[in-house]
Amino acid sequence: MSRPELTGHASLFYNSKEARKYDSSSRMIGVQREITERAIELLRLHETSEPKLVLDIGCGSGLSGKVLEEKGHVWIGCDVSRDMLDVANERIERKRKKENNDMGGMDSEDEEESEDEEMEDGERGKVELASTGDLMHHDMGTGLPFRPATFDACISISALQWLCYSNAKGQIPKKRLMRFFSSLYRVLRRGARAVLQFYPGKNIHMYTLMS
Repeated sequence: MSRPELTGHASLFYNSKEARKYDSSSRMIGVQREITERAIELLRLHETSEPKLVLDIGCGSGLSGKVLEEKGHVWIGCDVSRDMLDVANERIERKRKKENNDMGGMDSEDEEESEDEEMEDGERGKVELASTGDLMHHDMGTGLPFRPATFDACISISALQWLCYSNAKGQIPKKRLMRFFSSLYRVLRRGARAVLQFYPGKNIHMYTLMS
């Protein structure tokens, strides 16, 4: 099977059908969760009880964002595929609607009891909180359009390798990578970390990304 990066632009490959297929694949969900949890460890987010603002680059259908939410963090995801973002937005809206329905019939005593149930053995309890995520349609190769020192951390799962390919007229991988990394440095706060997991197609891609 050929690499997705060789088939054309990411926004075309991850169309509505592929986006929903990806989001419903138990294998992909498991892999995404495992890598995201490892990324959170490397970011040392598990060492603090305070919510952090995390940038998820190439967020896709929001699988990584779901894990960030479970760990108590706030996240903003950007992706070049509108269809992937549509799937992610559906998940966010479902969670928000569910919380509104759950909280709608509660009085003050019920709310206090629900707060006690939210955390149980370090995991979410009976009450599922509304999504803490937000989404943006954006091509990371054009640079990240956020204010300086916005984010406490950044993750990117299985997305960076797309910048090593030219999938549209005028795309120059080296220039796109330069714009990406220079803007990433700018939008992270002092001392913040970024964990970028990717699948290089060739050895030259690894050298290009590391140079």
